[in-house]
Amino acid sequence: METTRTFAILAPVPEIHLLSGLEAIAAQLNLDEVTSEGLPKVAFGSMAFEVIRKADELRKERAVEVLIYASEAQGDQPLNPEVWWRARYIGHVPSRNGRYPGKSMFRPQSTAGARPTWAIYWEVQELEKLKAPIAIASLQGLGQKAPLKGRFVPEDPVLIEYPFAAFVAISRQAAADRK
Repeated sequence: METTRTFAILAPVPEIHLLSGLEAIAAQLNLDEVTSEGLPKVAFGSMAFEVIRKADELRKERAVEVLIYASEAQGDQPLNPEVWWRARYIGHVPSRNGRYPGKSMFRPQSTAGARPTWAIYWEVQELEKLKAPIAIASLQGLGQKAPLKGRFVPEDPVLIEYPFAAFVAISRQAAADRK
């Protein structure tokens, strides 16, 4: 699936679910259970259905880069929030009475005991922790003239301008790691 370069998504996800999401991906790879794109996926719940539907409208069947802020993270947090995770958004599904309607293997195990109350579940592939953080203050809201405020902490997904500089740095790091 081609990835759009017209915008990206900045989204908060509790750190425990990100770590558990990596385990869900590993389990899918062990079972050879992958999506139609040939890659494992993870589904995160959200009440921000308007933002996700707008993303679907804008993306035109392409994947969207997602920068993920690890909310509820353990340890000290920097004064100016940073993104340490990324993924590719591939779509969403409406919940069924708050629950994920797909296979449970696509949900982080850390969510198993939670009482689901989500409106939608947004699905991602290629979830990974970054080697170096991206300052949230370096990002710009979609259609906004100025970057996000220095201490901005996302509480829901936000559409942002595609951060070319950040993804060039990520690509360079990935290339260096392959050598």
